[in-house]
Amino acid sequence: MLEGHCILLKGDFKAKLIFGELQDLRVRSDSLTANTRQGPLSLTLGEKEAALWLKKIKHPPSLVDKLGVSEGSAVHLQQTHAELNRVLDPVAPNYVPLAQAQLTFIVVETAKDLTALNALAKALPERCQIWVLRRKGATAEVKEKEIMALAKTAGLAPSKTSAWSDIYAADRYGRARC
Repeated sequence: MLEGHCILLKGDFKAKLIFGELQDLRVRSDSLTANTRQGPLSLTLGEKEAALWLKKIKHPPSLVDKLGVSEGSAVHLQQTHAELNRVLDPVAPNYVPLAQAQLTFIVVETAKDLTALNALAKALPERCQIWVLRRKGATAEVKEKEIMALAKTAGLAPSKTSAWSDIYAADRYGRARC
């Protein structure tokens, strides 16, 4: 599995291979090959997929690229939050009202934030998508499944997840299609 910063091997042989530790990375025929600390690696992915993995490993997309935010994007922040501002301010410093937004961001860490997410989902413009920033791990007060259940009840469906940081993950939701 190709992650944002590593290759995760699951199954009988488990390994986490950090991109920066892969040496002599290349595509050979239909395989992605590299030298690792554990020895040589060869993943048979097919020619096109191996080339795509090579590109993503050598030139990983930035977080704002993964979020779909670029200069001039119509972005709405539901609340001020240091993590949102740290990532988004350099790219989209001129936030727009919700009615004009293509993307809106909300941080959900508490039960009160879940209530705010529910209100946002009800007011969401037709073509706008919500990125929900949530804490990762067992210590998170609000769990991913609670957010997903609320979103489903509000007629939203998940469309993408992105690692935001070691502490946060972001999930994108949009109107569910019938």
